[in-house]
Amino acid sequence: MVPSCLFVALPILLWSTHVLAASPVGNDAAEGTLRMEVGADGVGTRPIYIGPGVSTTLLFDTDIQQDQLSLESRAQFARVSTGSSVLVLVPSDDLQGGSSLKLSIPFKDVGSALPSRLSLTLVVDSGAVDRQVEVYRRARSAESYRQEVQQLRAELKRLRREGVVPGGSASAPMGLRELLVASTELPGIGVDSTVGSAKCRRPCSLRLGKGAMFTAGPRRAVQWVLTTADKKPWTIGKAVLVDRQGKEWQSFPPFQTGPITAESETTLILEFDVNSAVLDGYQLRVTDVDGTRTAQWNGLNFP
Repeated sequence: MVPSCLFVALPILLWSTHVLAASPVGNDAAEGTLRMEVGADGVGTRPIYIGPGVSTTLLFDTDIQQDQLSLESRAQFARVSTGSSVLVLVPSDDLQGGSSLKLSIPFKDVGSALPSRLSLTLVVDSGAVDRQVEVYRRARSAESYRQEVQQLRAELKRLRREGVVPGGSASAPMGLRELLVASTELPGIGVDSTVGSAKCRRPCSLRLGKGAMFTAGPRRAVQWVLTTADKKPWTIGKAVLVDRQGKEWQSFPPFQTGPITAESETTLILEFDVNSAVLDGYQLRVTDVDGTRTAQWNGLNFP
């Protein structure tokens, strides 16, 4: 079971990054470590990014069956080394950027109630390699979550130092919105990149191209890429999330990369503080800044 302190600490951390990014970070924070929990279906929560000539090390909390490991295009790896609970991958230069490969890792104690196998997707991207991945098949310890929060603090501090994340602008997005704008690394946050269940109620002039849904404790976030059929551009002024019982949550100030037009795609990020454990069956209503146009989506499901 996930320690309850994380559901409080992580969202507060995300919402208060302008304070926490300036906090000192302990030397024991494992910088650059991705921590992944094995779900009941045995599928990784997100792809693992690998790069030619760069090692990616997977550390497991239980022993694996080394001789039963299945790696697509194994001949295109310069090195594949295994230990009782370790896997090291070094892709060769033959792998093309953007390639997607399947990796299947069976565990030894297959008779337990835990998943017997982990299925991962490896994506070749030399610009964003996951150098170390900690895989948790059992329930994670509170210490691992503490390290993850420290790592997130360090990452946000680095982004601020490099000028990627604004430090004090009143118009800068905060919380999950800030993290989504600043980085593709989302430790400890549930992500679902399938938005096909979201249906816009007709007539609907906003067109959803692609996007993702996010969950971190009580926080819910929507990141969508939109265009419009209207001649007049859209700027979202208000967004409301509604559950099946009709309870409403108004979003924090919406963030979008520009006016939503018919000619170009615009990214919209909405964040809500939802005091409910329910993750599916939501409705989303957005209204433009003039209050004259409204769009409504049904069937929103969060991870």
